Amino acid sequence: MEIYRNYLVRIFLILVVLYFIGTGLFNSAFFQKKDRINVVYSENNLAYYSLGLADKVNYFIPFFPDLEVVVPGGYGHYRLGALAKLAGLEKKPDLFRKTYSMITSSMVDFYFYPTVSSKRLEIIFGNNKSNFSLPKFSILFFGQSNANFFDRLYLYFQFLGKTDGQFRTINSLTTVNRGNRTAFSADDFFEATQGVFYKRTYRSEQRNVQIVYTDSYNTAQQLGNILEGEGIRVVDLTGEQTNINNCKVIEDKKSFSRTAIAVGRFFGCQVSVGDTEEYDIILKLGKMEKEWEIE
Repeated sequence: MEIYRNYLVRIFLILVVLYFIGTGLFNSAFFQKKDRINVVYSENNLAYYSLGLADKVNYFIPFFPDLEVVVPGGYGHYRLGALAKLAGLEKKPDLFRKTYSMITSSMVDFYFYPTVSSKRLEIIFGNNKSNFSLPKFSILFFGQSNANFFDRLYLYFQFLGKTDGQFRTINSLTTVNRGNRTAFSADDFFEATQGVFYKRTYRSEQRNVQIVYTDSYNTAQQLGNILEGEGIRVVDLTGEQTNINNCKVIEDKKSFSRTAIAVGRFFGCQVSVGDTEEYDIILKLGKMEKEWEIE
């Protein structure tokens, strides 16, 4: 009897392990079938990579540490070289994804930075942009990230063997002076690069979106720029007092479009069927708006 019980326990543990492995693999970039993957890398160099899986056109954007950007969540302007320290102290590593999504008007899929305690994270200084380089193996596999093991493995093979000649570098960072400091202008960058990071899938589906916000038109506008930068058409921003806790993505058909699924996944919203009036998709921000709030 004891042997039989131990056998069942082992079978159960094996099934649990297989379940988690299967879930991680299914939810990884291996099976997402994305047109483009956007990656942020922060170590001594600060870089944004956009890998074109469909059109095979890759982009590289070098940033510099002293560049000030608006960090979502009400943090105001912060130097990019201090973002890792802020994320560590606040225990909010997702600030990387939110911040770089805001400044590039694109959906950042993955972020990577060194895994050390917040006390040991160094603040980087400098006005020089990084030269082209690929992410280090050690950071890709062992760094702080929102990528699971299969995502890391997938990205490693995507970067493997690539050279700077296979990337189009965007060097023109749109900036404004704030006294003796240099700040990034996300609106000007959006205007200058709109269409660069489009995903064919969203353009071909041609679903339009209404964003319903509670407090901040500016926040809703910046979130709209992220969607527009992906090729998703935002046709209306509407202020409305609402008590919903979690954000919602509402679509007018039972078979959800890839656009609706992508918006829901990126913002962490429930996707449901409902009346969308003259729109195809409605994004109701709810309390999630505070997480993306900008000053």
